[in-house]
Amino acid sequence: SGSADKLVKIWDSGSGAEMRTLLGHSNEVNSVGFSPDGTRVVSGSADKLVKIWNTATGGEVCSLTGHANAVWAVAFSPDGKRVVS
Repeated sequence: SGSADKLVKIWDSGSGAEMRTLLGHSNEVNSVGFSPDGTRVVSGSADKLVKIWNTATGGEVCSLTGHANAVWAVAFSPDGKRVVS
């Protein structure tokens, strides 16, 4: 999930337990998505950044710049090799 609290959270869908919190955005997180293989998460934020995260470690893989305004939607391509924002 993404939130106005600037956090991305990964939850266990069976138990509802919080599994990991991803820290790094400086403004609200508007969109999140899993890679097809589940190893990465992409997030888009009002801070104008797209970030890719490692789901196993919670670490930021990279931060993508280039937007002049808030990022409202993100997604991985079906093969997981590209991200659209």
